[in-house]
Amino acid sequence: MERETESLNEIRQATDPDARLPRQFPPTQASGAVPSFFSREAGTSEPESPESAPPQDEPPTDSMSAFITKTMAVAGEEDDGVPDDNLMPRAPRNFSEVGLSKAFLTDLTLKIIHYSGTPSMAQLVRRLGLANEIVAQLLTTLSEERWVEILSQSDLYTGNYRYRLSERGQVRVAEALERSRYAGPAPVTAEQYSDVMKRLIEHKQEGSRARIKAILNDLVLGHDVSDALARALFSGKSMLIHGPSGNGKTVLLERFSEDMGGFSLVPYSIYAYGQVIRVYDQSIHHTLEDNDENGVITDDGKRDKRWVAIKRPAIVLGAEMDHDSLELAYDPSAKFYQAPAHMKAQNGALIIDDFGRQRLEPRDLLTRWLIPLERGWDSLTLVTGEKLSVPFSVQLLFATNQRTSELADDALLRRIPYKILVPNPDKDSFAEVMRRVCRQRQIRVADGALDYAVDTLFSESGLQPRGSHARDILDILIESASFDGREPILDKDSFDRVFKLFLSDELTPEY
Repeated sequence: MERETESLNEIRQATDPDARLPRQFPPTQASGAVPSFFSREAGTSEPESPESAPPQDEPPTDSMSAFITKTMAVAGEEDDGVPDDNLMPRAPRNFSEVGLSKAFLTDLTLKIIHYSGTPSMAQLVRRLGLANEIVAQLLTTLSEERWVEILSQSDLYTGNYRYRLSERGQVRVAEALERSRYAGPAPVTAEQYSDVMKRLIEHKQEGSRARIKAILNDLVLGHDVSDALARALFSGKSMLIHGPSGNGKTVLLERFSEDMGGFSLVPYSIYAYGQVIRVYDQSIHHTLEDNDENGVITDDGKRDKRWVAIKRPAIVLGAEMDHDSLELAYDPSAKFYQAPAHMKAQNGALIIDDFGRQRLEPRDLLTRWLIPLERGWDSLTLVTGEKLSVPFSVQLLFATNQRTSELADDALLRRIPYKILVPNPDKDSFAEVMRRVCRQRQIRVADGALDYAVDTLFSESGLQPRGSHARDILDILIESASFDGREPILDKDSFDRVFKLFLSDELTPEY
């Protein structure tokens, strides 16, 4: 097989779990932003391998604050985000504990050598995620079969040889690549995946009161709404947030997804029925690196390197998702699978924004997830027809501006225990939103201008002010001031001028 025919992208995808390749769906946002996971075509290949409010000094006066600050003074109440030793999978000590056939591991090792050039044993140990003793036995087999050649010693004292494929090995690896181009870390078996996930799910992790408090304190919501949202997010159960657009539903869920707190475990890939399913996705999964500081894990050399310890994952799905996003995605050129979004979000949160606007019926979407969630396991179908059953536990969070009665019937909606209406703000709440935006955007406010702006907005016939209107109007004010070459100031004249620009295209909402 001619090595020149291998593209650089193929080599990086197959060998390096940290490699990043172009995607067929929109890229994730900038660093620190919430990853969005959109629909994928069947041939898509994935890469291998808070804001927080300032602390309040005043004692809580409302029900929401009382709820989220309760027992906050108890030391160590919040989960420290470090996996318990009993939950961390132990490294397999022999081929039997690995659970994969020696033929599969032999082909996998040959493919890694093929893509890597002349790796050392240490590099192969890292790439495969297996113990030194197991990799040494694999290399012994490759040498005895004359599939590899010892090139040289990279370290005279450690005997860490480098290996390359022989002509005989080139023939064998070509056959292996025809079956599958997967060349990442050794997969875990479906049984091993289920065992670890079951233990992890049983180790229930509650939402963090401190993080929920920081999120809700940054939004202007009524006390009853804030209290309901705090309880729902803390519960870890499914929630449907509904109400007119522009009042913070998306902002709330995205900020919650940025750091749920706690930890999870994810395998690089799963082996089932002779097929490989890629699960780990570095655009979604944020690793707890090997360090003993700042709430991350320490590598004691005994844990299974086929698993990655991560922060609890959260995936945001937009209106672009379709039926293909709900199932295993098979890449016919690479000949392995990518796990669907809800499997990558296992033990975390799955957020569906703009619910009801996806390219599939809301009832189909709810049925696909709520029924498996209720029974505790999901069934995935391979292209060969075999079905793979895996444990399933996520927090489903829906946000919509459609009427709930138009989305699904009672039989499905009753499976979402928390349903919370986020209404349009009243005058006092809207004034607080404008005040905060002015402070954030450094807009000077003339005496009486804020009250004048709020009274004008709420007296306009046919207009139902929303929280986003404050930001939109003040953005126009800033841009108009920049056009005039002056500093932005909110006064009666400047508000009247920008309000006409804003109102000309404002329509009465249907909700």
